[in-house]
Amino acid sequence: MGAVPVLDWVAFGLVLLLALLAVHLRDLLKGALALAVMSAILAAMFFHFGAPWAAMFELSVCAGFITVLFLAVIALTEAREQDD
Repeated sequence: MGAVPVLDWVAFGLVLLLALLAVHLRDLLKGALALAVMSAILAAMFFHFGAPWAAMFELSVCAGFITVLFLAVIALTEAREQDD
């Protein structure tokens, strides 16, 4: 067994761990960042397995746009809660 399959399993384990963290963390900011890192690792896995278009889509839309959208919503809702 070479180093590449071991790294594949490590990356898969990291994706699962970060996905569970994103769901179970109480702090929304930490959950959104865990989701962004998970998407970036998943994009690297897509690229490694020979799907560069899926990797670029995952990186640009999921790790990029969705994370920025989540962070903006978190910032707006926390500001509104503090004003009340």
